[in-house]
Amino acid sequence: MTDSSHDNPHGLPEAEHRRYGRILLAVTLAGALFLAGQGVRLWQEHTLARRMEQAVHEVYSRALGGDPGRSPYGRLQFELGKLQAQSAQRLDMVELLAALSRRAPEGVRIREISMATSSGVVTGLAATAEDLRRYQAALAAEAYFTFSMCKTDPLVQPVRFELDVKVRDRAAPPKGEDQ
Repeated sequence: MTDSSHDNPHGLPEAEHRRYGRILLAVTLAGALFLAGQGVRLWQEHTLARRMEQAVHEVYSRALGGDPGRSPYGRLQFELGKLQAQSAQRLDMVELLAALSRRAPEGVRIREISMATSSGVVTGLAATAEDLRRYQAALAAEAYFTFSMCKTDPLVQPVRFELDVKVRDRAAPPKGEDQ
């Protein structure tokens, strides 16, 4: 009894060589298809990333009004800081109305408010001169605005008054908070 694999001086029989060759070809083909698929996927991701970069660049160009430069995010932060500094020095009507109404005693009525960028004029009526003094004292404690009496007519009842309003510097601490 002889083993045919020992008789062949070249190793495996011809049928085995072909079988392993087909397996190697199938594995190589599968690997090549996998790599090709990964290549296509990489190309698609690269194309998508370029489109997104272009879209972001267009948004920066529109937001910054032209060429966004080398650091558009930093420039946007700088512009935001400038806008916040400007708005901190502007008279905000909603805040002003809140300050005027939360400080008003029962006998005080606001009739008119006129505004500019950082100042305004408030006209109103107070039932008595004492109501007006209490209102002025209450407004003195306001953190965002400074109020000063412009005109008053204490001889007429109700007392007519006119207050100048200015935005308080928000970078500075409010009155009475010396540190």
